[in-house]
Amino acid sequence: MQAATFRSTLTTAAVVLGFGAFIALLSWGEYANWKAQVARVETSLIQTAEAITQHADDTIEMSWLSLASLISEIRDEQHHPEMPAKIETAIAFQMRASPTLDTLSYIDATGQMVATSAEGAPAKMNYADREYFRFHKSSPFRLPVLGKPIKSRLSHRWVLPISQRVVLPDGSFGGVVVSTIRVNHFIHVFRNFGVSSDRSFLLLRGDGIVMARGPMEETLLGSNISAHELFADHLKVRTVGAYDYQSPVDGKVRIGGFYQSGRTGIVVLAAASEREVFLEWTGTAKARWFYAAVLLAVTSLAALHWRHQLKLRRESEAQLAAREAEFRLLAESSSDVIARFDEAGIREYVSPSSKQILGIEPQRLIGKSVFAGMAGDAEATVRSAAERLQDGSMQEQFIIKHTKPDGEEVWLETALSKLPAREKAVATRVVAITRDVTQHKKKQDELDALANTDELTKLANRRFFNNRFGEMMQRARRNRMPLSLLMIDADRFKQFNDTLVMPPGTNASGRLALSCAIASNGPAISSPVMAVRNSRFCFPTPISKGHELSQKEFACKCACWRWLTKATRPLVMSRSASDWPLCHQKRQPTSPHTPCLARPMPRSTVQRMLDAIRLSVESNPT
Repeated sequence: MQAATFRSTLTTAAVVLGFGAFIALLSWGEYANWKAQVARVETSLIQTAEAITQHADDTIEMSWLSLASLISEIRDEQHHPEMPAKIETAIAFQMRASPTLDTLSYIDATGQMVATSAEGAPAKMNYADREYFRFHKSSPFRLPVLGKPIKSRLSHRWVLPISQRVVLPDGSFGGVVVSTIRVNHFIHVFRNFGVSSDRSFLLLRGDGIVMARGPMEETLLGSNISAHELFADHLKVRTVGAYDYQSPVDGKVRIGGFYQSGRTGIVVLAAASEREVFLEWTGTAKARWFYAAVLLAVTSLAALHWRHQLKLRRESEAQLAAREAEFRLLAESSSDVIARFDEAGIREYVSPSSKQILGIEPQRLIGKSVFAGMAGDAEATVRSAAERLQDGSMQEQFIIKHTKPDGEEVWLETALSKLPAREKAVATRVVAITRDVTQHKKKQDELDALANTDELTKLANRRFFNNRFGEMMQRARRNRMPLSLLMIDADRFKQFNDTLVMPPGTNASGRLALSCAIASNGPAISSPVMAVRNSRFCFPTPISKGHELSQKEFACKCACWRWLTKATRPLVMSRSASDWPLCHQKRQPTSPHTPCLARPMPRSTVQRMLDAIRLSVESNPT
C-alpha cells in the first residue's frame, strides 16, 4: 500500500513537473518570438535610418553643386553691368536641375539680397543678421556649411540653410550664396516608407543639432542633444546600431535604430514605440496563444480526470487490499481448502487447511499446476470443468478421488467460481473451495446400493434396470449396434415357495441369481444381472461380432436348457434397439415357450448361462 502511494505521489509530481515544463517551454518560446520581433523591428529601423541618411546626403551634395556653380557665375560676372540678371538666370537653371531645393539666393558683402529664386521677395532685404552670414563674414572657411534650421522670411516655412562663402578673385569677401531645403521634405520621405503614425525619426547634424523631426516638433528644431546617450555612448562605439530609450518629447519608451553618414556626418535616428511593437506582436501571436490556451485547457482537464481516476484507483486498490486481507483471514480460518489459481491452472494461493485435507503443505502447492499428480479420470473431470469456465460458465462443481502421500484415499468435493477480471487484458482467475466428503460419499453409495439392489437376490432391482436399460438403448442408437435382452422366468416358483418354507425358497432364488450372474460374466455381456421379480431375471447386453448363434443352434440350446432345468422357462429376446416394439408380434402362438428371435444370441453367452444353470440345478435338485 505504501509503495502504491509512493508511486502515485511520484507520478503526480512527474505530471506537475511536466505541466510546468510545458508552460515554461511555451513561455520561453513566446519570449523568443518577442525577441525575434524586436530584432526584426530594429533591423527595419536601421534600414529606414540608412535610407533617409543616404537621401539627405544626396540632397546636400546636390545643393553643394548648385552653390559651387553659382559662385563660379558670380566671380565671372562680378564687374558686368547686368550681373544681377545673369545671376538670376543661373539661379533659375540650377533650381530646375535640383528639384529638392526650396530656394537658391545670393547675398552680397553688405547683406543685401542680390538675386533669389523665391517668388515675391521684397527688394533690398537685408540678411546681415543671419547666423550663417555672420559666420562666413568672420570666418575664412570656404566649404559649404549646413546651418541650423531657420524659419524662412519669404515662405515662413522651416528650412535647412546650406551656405558657402563667396571669395572674389582678389581674395576679398564677396558675400554668401545660400540654398535652403524644406524640413517637411525629409518628413515626407520618412512617411513614404509606410511607417505607422506612432513611429518617429530625427535628422541630426554631427555635433548633435536637431535638423528635422517627424512628426514635426518645432520646439526641437535647432536644439542640441549631444549630451543624449546616442552621442554619449552609442555613436562613440559604432555608427550603426539599435537601442531602447525614453523619448523626451512624449515620454514613451521607444526602440531606435540609428545610422551615421560617412560623407556628411549626418545622423538619422528612426524609432518605434515599444508599445506599438508589442501590440503588433500580440496581434500575430493571438492565434498561437489561442491554440496554446486550448491545449492547456485540454491538458488540465485531462490531468484533472487522470487525478480523479487515480484517486478512484487508489480507493479501489485499498478496497481490494482490504477484501484480499479479509479473504485471506477467512481462508486461513476455514476448515476447507481455499485456493486461487490463474487461467492456466497455476496455484497462486492455498489455505493452510490443505495439510489436513490433501496431506500436502500449502507452500508445496503454490506455483504448481492443479493437474499435477492427478489420476487420469480425475484430471479429465477437472479439465472438463475448467473448459466450461473458459466457455463462459461462472461456477462449476465436481467430486474426484484423491490419494494422499501416505496412501489414504479420500473423496473431495470442489466448487469452482470465476473471479471478475480487474481489467480486460488480465486473465481470469478462479477460486476453488475443496472439502473432504469421504464419509458423505460412503453413506451416499450405501443409500444408492440399498435403493438399487434387490434385498432377496442381492442383484440390481427393477429401478436400476429401468435406468440402465434406457442408457443402453441410447448408446445402441448412437453406436448403431444391436442390443440383446435375456430374461429368465423360473416356472412354478410361487408353488415352490408356498409348499416349502421360505428359507429354502430364498436359497433357491439366491442360487438361481448366482447362476445368472456367473453366466453373464463374459466378454459378450457387459451389464450385471438384474432381478425384475423374485422369479424373473434379466440382463441386457450388446452383441459383438463373432459371438452370434444361428437360429437353429439357439433353438437347440433352449431345448437343452428346458430339459436340464425342468423348473425354468427362458424367454430370450435378442434384437436391435430400433425394432424393440416388434418383438412380441413375432412370437409363435402355437408354442408358449418358443422364444422371440429377432437376432441370434451370442453363442458364448448362452453356453456360459447353460453351464451355470446346470451346475446350480445339479447342486440343488430341489
